[in-house]
This record gives sequence, C-alpha cells and structure tokens, in this order.
Amino acid sequence: MVDPVDAVLAVNYRCNARCTMCHIWEAQTSQQLPPWMFAALPSTLRTINVSGGEPYLREDLPDVVRAIRTGCPGAQITISTNGILTERVESMTRNILRFDPGIALGVSIDGIGEKHDEVRGVRGAFGRAVDTLKRLKALGIDDLRIAFTASAANLTHFFEVYQLARRLDVQFTCAVAHNSSHYFRTEGNSGLDRKVLRSQIEKVAACELKTLSPKRWARAYFASGLCAYMAGRRPLPCEAGGAFFFLSPNGDVYPCNVLEVTMGNLYETPSFGSLWSSQRAEAARKAVARCEAGCWMICTARTAMRKALPRVALWTAGKKIRAHIGCSVVD
Repeated sequence: MVDPVDAVLAVNYRCNARCTMCHIWEAQTSQQLPPWMFAALPSTLRTINVSGGEPYLREDLPDVVRAIRTGCPGAQITISTNGILTERVESMTRNILRFDPGIALGVSIDGIGEKHDEVRGVRGAFGRAVDTLKRLKALGIDDLRIAFTASAANLTHFFEVYQLARRLDVQFTCAVAHNSSHYFRTEGNSGLDRKVLRSQIEKVAACELKTLSPKRWARAYFASGLCAYMAGRRPLPCEAGGAFFFLSPNGDVYPCNVLEVTMGNLYETPSFGSLWSSQRAEAARKAVARCEAGCWMICTARTAMRKALPRVALWTAGKKIRAHIGCSVVD
C-alpha cells in the first residue's frame, strides 16, 4: 500500500451547464461535504483537482479551499470551472488568492463559439468562459489553463481550441470523454474517429514539443497517449487506488473516476488513514488490478508518468527531433 499523492475532489454535483458528454447536471443533488472535512485529507497529497458539478456554485468554496490547504500544505490545488458565472468566479477567486496565492484554475472550453455552447448546452457559454479566463489572468494567476474534452461532437475543434489558448497566453490541457456511471453519470460516450483524433493531436503535440517547457513536453506525451487509449492500449500502468483517489460529495472514496467500487466513506471511518488501510480499500485495489477499462486520464496517468520518467524522457527526446523536422510525433 502506498500513500496517495493525487486526488480529484468533487465538492458538489450541482451544475449550471447541460453538457452532452456528462450528465451530472441531471442529478442536481444537494449532497456536499462540509468544509472542515476536507482538512482531514492526507497531507501526502501533492496534486488536487477541485471539481464538481460546478465548484463555484458552492457559496463556501473559499472555506473548502482553505480547509484543503490546511490539511495538504504541500499540494498544488487546481479548481476546475465551466467559467459561465464570470463575476462569481472572479470574486470568489480574488478571495481565495488572499490566503492561497498559488491557486491554479482550469476553465473548460470545448469548441470555438457556438460549438462550445452546443457541447455545454448553454447559449453564450463560450463568450463567458473566455471573459472568465481574461479576468482570472488579470488577477495575476500564473497557473491558468483551458481544459478541452474531446468528444464526437467537437473533435475537429481540438487544435482550434489549442490555438485559442496560445492567443490568450494560457496553458492547454486535453482529455477524451470517458464513461462513468458514478461520476459523469453516462455510458453514452462512444468511440471517436481515430484518424481525426490523431491528426488533431499530431498538431497539438508537435507544437508542445517544440517549446522549451518540460511541463508542455509531458502534456504532449499525455496527448499522444489518448490515441493509444482509443486504440485499446493504455501507455502506462494505472495508479488508481494507490497513488490516486476520487472523492464524491457524499463522502464516498473511489479508486478512480470510473470504476464502480468504493474504498470506504469518510463519514463511516474515524480517519482517512483507517479508510485507506481498510479491507474494503484493499478489495477495491484488487478490483483495479482486474480492471480492463484501460482509461487514460491525467489524474491517474500523472503519477504513472512520474514513475516512468526515463521512458517518458526517452520518448520526449526522440519526438522533439521529429517535431522539429516535421515528422509524425504520435505513435
């Protein structure tokens, strides 16, 4: 058993969008953990994503972030938002910056203009998300990114959204829509056109590899891995239930965002440590070992990439050369 270093915390399941690839918005449950419970998370965490639902629908989001920071003083905390509530996001983030100046934010943009509005199910969502990014940038947030989720509805917009990130001078992260009955509440995300996906990722990965940023090289590796995932191959072993866990708003701890098996519930255990070392948690890890989903999400891939650093570095060295001479960089 290893101590967890990465976590996704769904602080609510309320959402003001109507996304085509995620049906959390249909649940609209009011369940959510009180802020003080987040202070009991393991101090070993180094990367925490505060997600939802839409986190900024919580009136006490600053208190939640403060509690997380208390329990996990060495973690990089990133808040994921759809950016629709521009003024609210700006105001709450300004409050958070007073006690956590290193906070990071990811704003979801899944297409340009009306395409993003279509995917998110909200008219005007694109303009609001871009405005939110600009306001957050004006607040002085250094770690600010566009988060793009590829689906059948928006695949051809992949590189266009990457170019938008470059124009706005913010970072870019990407993912492929996954199925999950307990989190995304859908099993309807079907396979993508692999040729189109590859052509889009070729352009994004090549641009990232031509930079001088190791962080962006790692993102190129991850993006390339999305093609492998769609072909039924996971590039690296899964770290779910070991280095990573997912926390739901009702206190259930899962080994990952996808697998429908819980490790325990924070309300039912005296401490996170006792939950993590329980027989139930060990049974969940055995389920992970048997899992054949082959998911490729940054939450479980990040630690695997760290552990396989020589392999990732070798891949990067070879692909950087290929990017600079105009050859394919996607395996």
